[in-house]
Amino acid sequence: MKSFLLIIACLYFSVASANMQNSLFSDHKSFSVGDILTVEISESSKASSSSQSRTDRSQNHNMSLQAGQGPLSFIPMTGMGGSSQNNSKGDANTSRDASITSKMTVRIVDMDMNGNLIIEGSRIVSINGEEETTKLQGIVRSKDVSANNVISSHNIADAKISYSGKGPVNEGARVGAVTRFFNWLF
Repeated sequence: MKSFLLIIACLYFSVASANMQNSLFSDHKSFSVGDILTVEISESSKASSSSQSRTDRSQNHNMSLQAGQGPLSFIPMTGMGGSSQNNSKGDANTSRDASITSKMTVRIVDMDMNGNLIIEGSRIVSINGEEETTKLQGIVRSKDVSANNVISSHNIADAKISYSGKGPVNEGARVGAVTRFFNWLF
């Protein structure tokens, strides 16, 4: 009877561990809504694009008549001509380079059916009248979280990371209203 219970227990734990995809002997951390995680943000992106176009078109039309002869000698020599030319050339280049490196703490706001953690957080830092705001949202697999509750931003699915600032320095770098109007107009 004891061996039968032992076999049943082994089968149960093997099925349970297969469903959890973890070993019975591994260190499985349990998370719940409201727990906090530290995120190490290290993101960079670089993109560039260029385009060139050139169009040349030329037309030339000529027509000439000879002077009249015989009874039509009163008709003078006549000539007509015309030409047109159209040239177009366009060049466009664009380049963008951005990076952010930061560390912030976020809160687990929900868990999905697969056990993934839905995280969200914001951080506001004010220095000398400048206010910098970092916001982060995303989905994290619990097995990607390290033993000390730290996760890299590269392991966040559907990550939304925004960084913005306001203050005198930010306002000084902003394009003026007249320039924005002319950029919109043309």
